[in-house]
Amino acid sequence: MKTIYKNEIYEVIGISPMDEDNGCQVTLRSDRTGRVSAEDALCHDGAGHPLAFLPLGITDGQTLALIREFDTWYANTGQDLRDWAAEFQLIVRMLLCGFMVANPQYLELDEVIGPAWETIKGDRESMGKEADKDMEGGKERMLKERLKANYEAYIRQLMQKPAAELIGMAPEIAAVNFVYGELAAEGASGEYAGYLLQFENPLEVVRDSWQEYEEFRQRDKELGQVLWSMKDMGTGIGEYPMAEQAGEDAQGQGVVMC
Repeated sequence: MKTIYKNEIYEVIGISPMDEDNGCQVTLRSDRTGRVSAEDALCHDGAGHPLAFLPLGITDGQTLALIREFDTWYANTGQDLRDWAAEFQLIVRMLLCGFMVANPQYLELDEVIGPAWETIKGDRESMGKEADKDMEGGKERMLKERLKANYEAYIRQLMQKPAAELIGMAPEIAAVNFVYGELAAEGASGEYAGYLLQFENPLEVVRDSWQEYEEFRQRDKELGQVLWSMKDMGTGIGEYPMAEQAGEDAQGQGVVMC
């Protein structure tokens, strides 16, 4: 069975059982690269069987065209009207919220994935730019939220420390305030945001790198240059806790039904 995800066609290898928060994991293999990955998905069993949904990121026009295609495909399944209505309504509702069904019960998806792909990609270059823009904007917002949580946790820790210890931490505290102030105000481009979101505590990772530059008297470095260097060298990977180890999904948020 195949599905569409992140502007590519994937083979659906497996779907985990639905948890109490309507979440599951869909194991996918890319038709283009062969890469296998487990992706967080939304699940719903209101149609009498669990259906899994993956975020799609398409335009309103493409969503409408895809709904029309599903309407045609479902007209030929021969299933009971009540079953048809329940499943079709759920799939359409999730499409309107930006999610593509990975395992429609009454469709042989391998047969319809070609028309679906043609419907979705449209002007692929234009769609790709728009999707990339939306994705980068989402990453930037998530990074700001993660940094805010990191900063608030750091401040709570400082409040528990004696004054003498705080004096010795002055350079670190200054670095944290500078890094957080810059990233909270200006943000980080989607390219760097995606890199930093890999970490459970990106504020700590950037702080340490910034302090290293200060230690070597490279204070003329802009934070953007530091971020570029970190991403280029893979700074922090394997040295700091990663977001997955914190029990977060790839986007750093819990699964919420549309």
